[in-house]
Amino acid sequence: MDKLREVFSTVGRQVQQRPVAVLLLAVLLIFGAFGGAAQITSVTGDAAFVADNPTFDAFTESFDRGSIAVLVRGDISEPQTLHAIDRVDRQMSTKANVQTVTSPADQVRQEYGRIPDSEAKIRSVIGSPDYTVVQIVFDTGLSQQDERPIYTQAVEATDWAEFPAGTTVTVTGSAAFSAQLSTLIQQSTQQLLGLAIGLMVVALFFLFRGVRLRLLPIVAVFVGVIYTFGAIGYAGVPNSTMTSAVFPILIGLGIDYSVQFHERYEEELENHPPREALPQALGGIGPPVFVAMLAAALGFGATWVSTSSPSIIWFAQTSIFGVLLTFVAGILVLLPLLTLWVRRRDDSTGETPTEDDAPTTAETTQSQGDSDRVGLVGELLGRSARTLASHPVLVLSIALLIALVGFQAGGSLDTLADTEGFIPQDLPAYTDLQQFRSVAGGGSSTSYDVLVTGTNLKHPTTLQWMLDFEHIATQAPLVQGVDSPATLIKQHNGGQIPQTESGVKRVLETIPERQKLQYYNDGRAHIMVYSAQDMTTQQALSFLENTRESIAYSSPPPGVTADITGTAAIATPSIVEQINSRNVTTGLGVLFVFVLLLLYYRNLVKAVAPLIPMVFVIGWQNIYMYLLNIPVSPLGASLGAMTVGIGAEYTIIVMDRYYQEKQQAGVSRLDAVQTAATRVGKAISVSGMTTVFGFSALVLSPFPILSGFGFLTVGVVFLTLIASLATLPPTLVLLDSISERVAAIRSSRV
Repeated sequence: MDKLREVFSTVGRQVQQRPVAVLLLAVLLIFGAFGGAAQITSVTGDAAFVADNPTFDAFTESFDRGSIAVLVRGDISEPQTLHAIDRVDRQMSTKANVQTVTSPADQVRQEYGRIPDSEAKIRSVIGSPDYTVVQIVFDTGLSQQDERPIYTQAVEATDWAEFPAGTTVTVTGSAAFSAQLSTLIQQSTQQLLGLAIGLMVVALFFLFRGVRLRLLPIVAVFVGVIYTFGAIGYAGVPNSTMTSAVFPILIGLGIDYSVQFHERYEEELENHPPREALPQALGGIGPPVFVAMLAAALGFGATWVSTSSPSIIWFAQTSIFGVLLTFVAGILVLLPLLTLWVRRRDDSTGETPTEDDAPTTAETTQSQGDSDRVGLVGELLGRSARTLASHPVLVLSIALLIALVGFQAGGSLDTLADTEGFIPQDLPAYTDLQQFRSVAGGGSSTSYDVLVTGTNLKHPTTLQWMLDFEHIATQAPLVQGVDSPATLIKQHNGGQIPQTESGVKRVLETIPERQKLQYYNDGRAHIMVYSAQDMTTQQALSFLENTRESIAYSSPPPGVTADITGTAAIATPSIVEQINSRNVTTGLGVLFVFVLLLLYYRNLVKAVAPLIPMVFVIGWQNIYMYLLNIPVSPLGASLGAMTVGIGAEYTIIVMDRYYQEKQQAGVSRLDAVQTAATRVGKAISVSGMTTVFGFSALVLSPFPILSGFGFLTVGVVFLTLIASLATLPPTLVLLDSISERVAAIRSSRV
């Protein structure tokens, strides 16, 4: 501990001696971060929840073709309309990464060699439908970034095609959805970032009083956010709906670090000249804030290691980068700027500043007679801490009882696992998709994929197994149909499966290549299983289980393996697993932070004490969620570990100050508690409230999952602040008393 204090004191001396050089370093890092930020990509929808695995990778390589559906509503048999459809068909067929385009124009051209100007001729081929779909299918293996330009090209093609008046054209599908979501995520990230900074300015202006340059922490944390953008770009961490929540969180957390540095520097300037104040301040507050920062990083780390969902992993990784870099920015930006400001004031006044921007002096605390800047808030916090610490058993029993009620309530909380519920319901791409489903009776969410691998996939025995699987699966609830290579071959062979493998191959030779590639490719086979539309999460899980059981019960031939896969089949179980493992995630968070504190303090009491209030908060937050009807989302499932990591900052700082005061001669435990709460209670109250302001920006997110997470985090930070100031003092007094008694008993036995 002493070595770490010396390290931070040395850093403080270097900043004090070379503030301009430190600022130049900070600026150079900003320019470097811009290069990384330019490399950030985005991943949206179900794909953000699908981890790589061999089966999914093989399916993606062979059969996973994204698509765009151009829904045309109107008199399709009218020649002008069909000419426009034909122009879209021909235009999109020439685009890169487009495998096939199918439309009614194909049938009419096949019949007449062109699109006739006779409505009667057109109707004789396609009838007189009032809507149709132009299906644009991509090549396999395309990323979302590769697919999005095709959506833009499709929109441009429909505008260029000049559909007649009265015809409605809607471009929808996976690429349309991804492109619009990506744009909205970028806009949302920027808006939330700006809103969080604005709220921080208001919070610091009204709450962080009595210090010079009270808005300076905003500058430091904003630089830290820029560093974070650069880091995730260089590390290849993509942006997604979940990661866009990180930046308001980082502003709230980063402000904490800078406020603590700022407040302690002001305190040391009361009794030391500037050249000594900064090393003294950073040596005193640096280690506990550093440990608190590591605790926050480990809280996010627990989320990282406890899930396989990429979106949650990216959220955790971005958060870890963020807390590390906002901490660094507090040292590289805030402290040198404060140093230069103090020097300028010294040069102009000839003494340490005491007017306007200089810190004010206030009441004298009961434990020490020097002048103080704590004010009324600090005095009230100190007295409250002393009162609560005087009755430790009663206070902690009440806190524990409430927490136990919360743990019980946790089992009855609703969950939010449907990815369509994560996004704004008025997103044009989503409403277009809903229109497509209602009009065309389809949508990608109703189709699930089974990848068949092995040998003899075209043998009649394997095809007969596929028919058996179809018969068994369609008897199961929620399964509405199966489309397999066996279905295809029966359609082209008079409803029969050939008796020999050579006969199967002869039938396949009569099938158009682009149609055949949907079922056979790269030595693999593809079966599609259809479900009811708009299934609930539980129904989707039941459907997947029914399909797996049908595969097993149908007994694939020796050497043949069938696995259900694809984004739709993997995303929902991944999300549900993340939600169901929230207790494991929380437990890992507690364990990680405990090990950190034990390694740092090498004292069991000091390792346990900061965690007890956080355990209370984990129970209390369930009551908060229950009362406000906030469901558990994938982000909310990580909140327990986050609470431990984030809240540890407050408890560590209070505890560290408690032991500093207790080391002084003649200071009792209650005196130390009161002084600690008086001296740092105001600072953590300010930092806690500014964190609340930062997190509250999430409430205004257009994404329901982020908005709900915002309501949740705001309440949890309040609870964390209350637990730190109300339950930590009695915890410290009780554990310290027990520790001293145990030590006395041991010494008496020696």
